[in-house]
Amino acid sequence: MAKISSDITESFVEETNELLEQSRHDVITLKNIQNDENTLAKLLRNLHTIKGNARMLGFLKIEKLSHALEDIYKSVKDGQVKNSDRLVKLVFAVADKIQACTSSIKNTGTDECDIEIYLQYCDKIAAGELIDTDAFVASLNRNEANDADGEEDEEAKGSVGDIQSIRIKLSRVNEIITAFDTMITREFHLKHQLDELRKFEERTENHDLSKIRKQFESDIYALETSIFSVQEQVFDLRMLPISLVLRPLENTIAIESLNLGKKVHCIIPSSDIAVDKVILEELGDILMHLIRNALDHGIESPEERKACGKSEEGTITISCVRETKHIELKITDDGRGLDYDKIRSKALALYPERGEEIKNMADRELSQFLFQSGFSTKDKVTELSGRGVGLDVVWSNVEKIKGRIKIESELGKGTSFILYFPLSLSTLQGLFVYSNKDKYMIPSQHIVDIIYRKKSEYITLQNQSYLKLSDQLIPCFSLSSLFYDQRGALHQDADSILIAEYMEQRIGIIVDQVQQYVSLVVKPLPKSYKNFSILQGIVFDEHYDIVPILHVPDILKKFKSLRGYDIKKYEAATKKRTVRILAVDDSATTRNIERSILESADFNVDTAVDGIDALEKAKAKQYDLVMTDKDMPRMTGLVLLDNLRRMEQYKEVPVILVSADQSQKTHDEFTQLGASAIITKADFERSKLIGTIKELIGE
Repeated sequence: MAKISSDITESFVEETNELLEQSRHDVITLKNIQNDENTLAKLLRNLHTIKGNARMLGFLKIEKLSHALEDIYKSVKDGQVKNSDRLVKLVFAVADKIQACTSSIKNTGTDECDIEIYLQYCDKIAAGELIDTDAFVASLNRNEANDADGEEDEEAKGSVGDIQSIRIKLSRVNEIITAFDTMITREFHLKHQLDELRKFEERTENHDLSKIRKQFESDIYALETSIFSVQEQVFDLRMLPISLVLRPLENTIAIESLNLGKKVHCIIPSSDIAVDKVILEELGDILMHLIRNALDHGIESPEERKACGKSEEGTITISCVRETKHIELKITDDGRGLDYDKIRSKALALYPERGEEIKNMADRELSQFLFQSGFSTKDKVTELSGRGVGLDVVWSNVEKIKGRIKIESELGKGTSFILYFPLSLSTLQGLFVYSNKDKYMIPSQHIVDIIYRKKSEYITLQNQSYLKLSDQLIPCFSLSSLFYDQRGALHQDADSILIAEYMEQRIGIIVDQVQQYVSLVVKPLPKSYKNFSILQGIVFDEHYDIVPILHVPDILKKFKSLRGYDIKKYEAATKKRTVRILAVDDSATTRNIERSILESADFNVDTAVDGIDALEKAKAKQYDLVMTDKDMPRMTGLVLLDNLRRMEQYKEVPVILVSADQSQKTHDEFTQLGASAIITKADFERSKLIGTIKELIGE
């Protein structure tokens, strides 16, 4: 287990003791007011917090004790146990034991102690059994009195001067961060005034003013450095190591895989990356959903894996990398992968009104359905999960932490869920852009590229403009068309394009100017902006002007409604076809010559050393054309051709004989079995071979 910093341990101890004190008060309240649902909910929430924090830090004794108390009050909530004096005594005794564990953590760094008798009594009372709490408490008091005999209370000896740390509420940290944002905005305003002063100085050529301006400039930049430095230190007050949520996953994977009867190896490299506490709280649930999906639906049973030629033990890898202001977290399994054909079929059944659109979707676009509520390709959803079940929760939680998620998968090889999210929610990173003289901020988590194109480079289809980027046709829309009646038309001078991505869909947002990358605190929308769903908040720029923040998911939805052309059909018609050819010959020299000629003509080429090798490769992969020699060891070209024509997928595939044998008998034998063409090696020419192939494949 990774070493836990003293600051985190100290914070845990202080928070736990504070929550225990609140819990004692709530226990008394519940005894006096039996049906106080608000107090009961608060008590359960506090106990759950203690349990969760203890689990993350590896303090298992505290976790078990708080979990036992949580079970008792769940029974109270269900009406199985009544609040009584007996219950209050037991709970207070367990709370005291938890507090003793926190003292042990402060002194020794561990919460190790004997808690079995506490757990036994908690289990009994949670089950509704009657217990003699007086005898139980008396016994505990005697044991603890003996243990503590002659020891001074260390806490009583302390003084105010000995206190090395204090606790501060998260809300107070947020207030300080907001105050810093106001300071930074005003500092930007001062820099703007400095620019005006410089312009005035140039116009008047006032040398005395120049001295004042230079000192003013020096002071402003020194102030800016100090403000940003202190702001970063304030941000750090909310930062915790990501290992707090990653570390417990190894145990979760081990336990859940045993329950499912699967063998799973977990790889989680250590990481010292620190992340905003608010993000960590959401990240735990996100990772738990993804891990359970990987275990239940991704990783096959040992028998299935063995049948597929895999190791009986599956692997789940969780890697975390920091990239400037963002984190990339990848959860990968080496399981069965996503069956996109099955996803397409299920989507067609659930959304028949979108039939044409779904049929033409690329595999990566089909991934969006996995995040729809209730969507699952499993015929039988287990209690643990089903790929798709719970992923709607994952998506909403990723949105909360201003992140995005994408899926990479290959059938039979595995699936990766890749999360991108910021280090902190204290600020929002994004781009200031101008459109039709208006200024906006676009969050950076949805921007995958910024490109610049001339108007002549656009493809226009049915009054809609597109750009071809990395073999993908991307619809482009002027940002101003959201606010003015310009239905997708391009601005005359616009050539700055932000490539935005959401739910595996991309569009180009055309703006007049990309001004700068900024990191500012978000403020809620004023009432006058409430009716605009495409806005998610505001920030203040250097002139202290309000700048609206655009909500990219809603922008994509609105732009999608403007699309009138079937992109998939256009891409299918214009995309260059990949032709796969299998060249079979027992001569390595001949194979190399054939490969060189074919690849120079942009064909995709595999080779085989004889008929048996070729047959195995043809079964594993579909080829558009096969070239074969006649005489080869183990299996001749004639027998290979006979076998290919018996296979359903190769009945119509062109097969070319390339042989030194020019006899009529050989020609007749191959023609009778369905050879598409015969080329003798004596007449072998590059142009003739390429021409024959193109004719056979219809190019």
